[in-house]
Amino acid sequence: MTAVLLTLSLYGLSVALLLRRSLPSVGVLFGLSFMSSVGLLYLVKGALWGPVSLFLLGATAALSPPRPRGRRPLPKRKRAPRPTPRASTKTPAEVSGLEDKYELLERIGIGGMASVYRARRKIDGRIVALKIPQEKFVGDPRFVRRFHREAEVLQRLEHPNIVKVFDHGASGETHYIAMEYLDGEGLDRLIEDRRLSMRVAIQVMRRVADALRHIHQHGIIHRDIKPGNIMVLRGAIRDDGTLDPAGVRLMDFGIAAGKVLTRLTITGARIGTPVYMSPEQAKGQRIDHRSDIYSLGIVFYEVLTGQAPFQGGYESVVHQQIFQVPTPPQQLNPEIPKSINDLIMRMLAKDPDKRPSLDEVIQELERDPQEPRGLSEAWYLAIAAEAKRGSIRLMELDGTPARLFSGVGTGEGMFASPPLDIATDPDGNVWITVFEYGSHNTRMVHRFSPEGRITLSLGPYGMKLGEFVYPVALTVSPSGDLFVLDGETHMIHRFELNGQPVARFGGKGAGRGVFDTPRQIVAGRHFLYVLDYGNRQVQRLSLEGQYLSRYAFRKSKDSNELRRIGGIGIDDAGHVYIFDADAQKIRKITHEGKVVGGYALPLGEGEDPSSLVDIVVDENGIVYAARRGAHVVRRFAPDGTPLPELPVYAPIRGLALWRNPKPEPAAAPKNQRP
Repeated sequence: MTAVLLTLSLYGLSVALLLRRSLPSVGVLFGLSFMSSVGLLYLVKGALWGPVSLFLLGATAALSPPRPRGRRPLPKRKRAPRPTPRASTKTPAEVSGLEDKYELLERIGIGGMASVYRARRKIDGRIVALKIPQEKFVGDPRFVRRFHREAEVLQRLEHPNIVKVFDHGASGETHYIAMEYLDGEGLDRLIEDRRLSMRVAIQVMRRVADALRHIHQHGIIHRDIKPGNIMVLRGAIRDDGTLDPAGVRLMDFGIAAGKVLTRLTITGARIGTPVYMSPEQAKGQRIDHRSDIYSLGIVFYEVLTGQAPFQGGYESVVHQQIFQVPTPPQQLNPEIPKSINDLIMRMLAKDPDKRPSLDEVIQELERDPQEPRGLSEAWYLAIAAEAKRGSIRLMELDGTPARLFSGVGTGEGMFASPPLDIATDPDGNVWITVFEYGSHNTRMVHRFSPEGRITLSLGPYGMKLGEFVYPVALTVSPSGDLFVLDGETHMIHRFELNGQPVARFGGKGAGRGVFDTPRQIVAGRHFLYVLDYGNRQVQRLSLEGQYLSRYAFRKSKDSNELRRIGGIGIDDAGHVYIFDADAQKIRKITHEGKVVGGYALPLGEGEDPSSLVDIVVDENGIVYAARRGAHVVRRFAPDGTPLPELPVYAPIRGLALWRNPKPEPAAAPKNQRP
């Protein structure tokens, strides 16, 4: 009995030993242990010394730590990237039953509800696109009815710019639509890659508008007009820059003429995205053909500007579609002819009754629009704006956009933040300041050519001559001196226009050549004017930095308290324009300080009355004023009469007058096409 108990103990200790070893050796060791124990018990005929010795051996092995393995640990296995799915030559289960009619070649698209295959029709060898609903939807009778309704709708339509349907039906559980196979790219890809010229883009929209008119004449509403449902065939854009009229297709009629916004697309877009919905469609109201015209206007806008007019999350876009007027596309792309800009804005009218008919749209698109005028004017407004695209803008004096460049981003000529101020020089260059923190390798003052290329950068971060901590303002004198104000050190740095620093002056103080929170500088022929905001005055200095005099306004005749000053400007006659922030009024004063005129500056919705005001005056005495952060430039006649405002559609960061060094001849309007 004792031997049996010891043997059982031996087995238990052996198991403990085995658990400390690698798994592949467990079976072998366990078998050897079992056979050796039985053999020893048999040989000694029940004597205790054999089992006892094995017991002690097992106990010692169990209590001792396992020996480190002599092999090096294997390196961790890296996961191989998932292979890109390739076209399968096998017939998938979802298309089984069509082998008698079609030979499947490859799957060319897959979406949330359907797959599309390139296939060969066996009866005549024609290459077609087979649209097959995914198996999980086949059991839904309503889905199947809508699926075949798309084919029925398309079969009723015969138009060169509408995708053709050859056949549809079912073989067992497999439903299908056999359509025209299109070798090309979606309009969404062409927009993303910016591969459409203005001319081709207008021609593409002309063909889509004609296709829409055709389906409307058949009593059908598409309901899902968007770039992903428009195909431009390979080779349709000719070498001469024209478009083959038959090279455009309108596709995806899965929700046409239906009341339920269900999608059968193969693009993978989100269901119910509101970006291309009309306001009435976004509100869930009853719609008609005018909803398609609105959606076409959204697509047209995106084709010409590279972005949709309304962006953001679902709820945000729905709200914008219903309540917000979009930025005119010409503000984002000045190359857009005015007639096309106006047409798109009419197509995007919130009221369906105010949208043009497709006959009007096509008539306008058949005209050759006037070519962009180029920079044909002598004077322009130069505007610094807070915008991702077009943070530097040249605008005609009547508000017509002329040129955009720079922006917030990482590309060439782009910066991490919008400009702090803007100025121009006699050679037609545009200067801006931006803030770049802490690196001596960065530059915070940049010169742009009229074409929008950076030609000079200067002003690293630092405290020495030609270095800045926070360059809040800059100006260029008619004689060709560049002045840059550092809002942190209160020093003004003077440069030659080639970027060579000459001198600096100013500093912190209570006036007479030193400043408290200076915010703006303006250079004339002989003087430099500094908005000394903290001291509530405008200081007049020589161009070399010598203090000459000051301008300030008392709150009353009997008071020594000064009014707040929030902006300065000058004209060619030597008048100084000072914005009285307490009265919200621009005061025109002579060189000697006599007030000779005034302009009440209205406060627009959302504008901050304490914002800095930029003021410039053209050669005709027209005053242009813009609050920082506002979206409009206000104008005044020389006698103070307000003139129509100029919308900018972006927060303004600076304003200057730009003199065109080489005015281009204005393009003459072209004749109408036959």
